Amino acid sequence: MEINLQILQQHNPWWFREEVILDDEKIVDYERETYKYVPLILSDYPTKTDAILTLRGPRQVGKSTSIKLLIRKILLELKTPRKHVFYFSLDRIEDFNQLYELIDCYLKNVRPANPKRLYIFLDEISFVREWQRGIKALADEGKLKNATLLMTGSNLLDIGKGAERMPGRRGKLSRIDFELLPMSFADFIHLIEPAIELTDIDSLIYHQDLLLHRFEEYLITGGFPLSVNLFYSRGHISSYMYQLYLSWIEGDIGRAGKLERNLYQIMSRILVHMSTGISWYGLSKESGIASHATVQEYVEILERMYVLRSVPYIDLSSKMPMYRKNRKLYFQDPLIFHCFSGKNSGIGDNFFTECRRFLNDPMEKAKLVESVIGINIFQRYHNCFYWQGQKEIDFVAKKAGTLHFFEVKYQEKISANEFSWFLKMRPRTKLTVITKQHYEKHRLIDLIPAPVFLIQLGLE
Repeated sequence: MEINLQILQQHNPWWFREEVILDDEKIVDYERETYKYVPLILSDYPTKTDAILTLRGPRQVGKSTSIKLLIRKILLELKTPRKHVFYFSLDRIEDFNQLYELIDCYLKNVRPANPKRLYIFLDEISFVREWQRGIKALADEGKLKNATLLMTGSNLLDIGKGAERMPGRRGKLSRIDFELLPMSFADFIHLIEPAIELTDIDSLIYHQDLLLHRFEEYLITGGFPLSVNLFYSRGHISSYMYQLYLSWIEGDIGRAGKLERNLYQIMSRILVHMSTGISWYGLSKESGIASHATVQEYVEILERMYVLRSVPYIDLSSKMPMYRKNRKLYFQDPLIFHCFSGKNSGIGDNFFTECRRFLNDPMEKAKLVESVIGINIFQRYHNCFYWQGQKEIDFVAKKAGTLHFFEVKYQEKISANEFSWFLKMRPRTKLTVITKQHYEKHRLIDLIPAPVFLIQLGLE
């Protein structure tokens, strides 16, 4: 790809007139949505500081839209000169040399005229081979002074490790790495039911039936803004939506040098074992993959792509994970789960029907609820484990050396007496039991409905 001023202008049409940003496809689609999710980066983005920032998250979660909303804000609210805002989608930039040439071309065309602050947005940096070498060279040469640079990426490891290779060059802010994940249930309720007071437990209990109804809908839509808006505008999610996400995952698996066939063989067994522990060897044997190391590699790639989350076993006495034992595997979002569940069932033309059929089975639904709970616990505590002896604890989180215990019982009837075994095992430890709709507080055992628990967890 030849880098020249004409190419730069094509990616930055607002250079001719600021208001053109309002006609951008991402902005137009966003304004059409009934429910407009506002990512935190829109308020946390630094506008007066030199920085090299990253925005990470799965594809189709809204990273590109977030960039365009930031550009709209910078141009129309902050009244920044239009050529001081530069955007480029990097899917056709091959390596760090071309990346360097791209940014250097922009700087040469704008810097001589005015040394004021520049805002540079690079979309999907992980497409660029050894991208950090290009950014590091620009920083070392002083060409990124008085510039705020934001890069997006969909591969946690690629963009994270690349950023780590630029110590001391990324600015002095307390936060330079952002994540844009699918909406948590707390985010979802704030968007769909903004009138409910989420910080008041009495208000949550009062609206319990409504919250449970919305939670059951969240198990369909997941937290992707596009799927949420499709569901509430049309009453269903089209098969195109599911195929879109599967195509993203298949494409990234291919770019990682892995086989699509192996992906689906492994996923078929993960679907069966969701909520139960299994070893790498067990997964390889059941999926017909020759090596357990190959299975582990696929799962780790899917974790970096924000598709799966691995939950290891924890030893309660040492409070340390034991990675050689069986692990549990959960999906990062309900919509991603339904993509693979529908594909695995052989229904290629009506994923939504398969989704509804799955959720009509209380036992199957309980597994998906457990997955949602586990992912939210991980996001709150930045770790998540499980424990199993004669009994099992679904999730154990560790914070400041203290263990926190969570058990998921998404069913109609539940009693605190069922957990007397836990008090005998850990007589001074609190257990939180996540229920379907039962609320009951005791000294050491709390029974909390799943929607209420997830809202409180998301606001802590």
